[in-house]
Amino acid sequence: MLGRLRRTTGLDVGLALGFSGVSYLVWALVAGNSRELVQQMIWSADLRRTAVPAFTQNVKIFFVDAGFVIDLAGVAWMILSLALVLLASRQKISISWSWVSAICQAFGAALGGVLVAWAVYMPHVVPARAGEPARTGFEQVSAISLPILVPLAVLLWVTCLIWLLVERARLSRHGPTLTDGLRTNIFR
Repeated sequence: MLGRLRRTTGLDVGLALGFSGVSYLVWALVAGNSRELVQQMIWSADLRRTAVPAFTQNVKIFFVDAGFVIDLAGVAWMILSLALVLLASRQKISISWSWVSAICQAFGAALGGVLVAWAVYMPHVVPARAGEPARTGFEQVSAISLPILVPLAVLLWVTCLIWLLVERARLSRHGPTLTDGLRTNIFR
């Protein structure tokens, strides 16, 4: 997508514009739900008089006390994505840059949601000194598979993005070769 040579069409602009809005919607929903979830957890811990871990307190400061900063960052990120859409509609840059910006905004929202979920779960973790039941082999593998596979998936996605950026730079510097037309039109 980043190496596309044809002109940006109205459909491209419309899809990128729509996805920029959807990404902001994801950001806003995650921010609002995270704020409410952390507030409810803090109130519940206060009523039950249970200790709240320091990490959870820090997440509360970031997501609840300074939540307006997250709201402003979401709007600023959407404005950046929309500016990239406008530049692409005038054929100044590739439309793919607005897609990358919107995708990164949605990924940022998802990572924020995971961070809040982890912070809310921490007060309910069984202490390390408590006796642990025996685990099967699959339980042990399942416990470590997600923390290993998520960074691997992100690494693969970033590698693909960098590869597409390098291809775009190569085509911008030297222009298309005779075989580029064969490669891009092979599935049409």
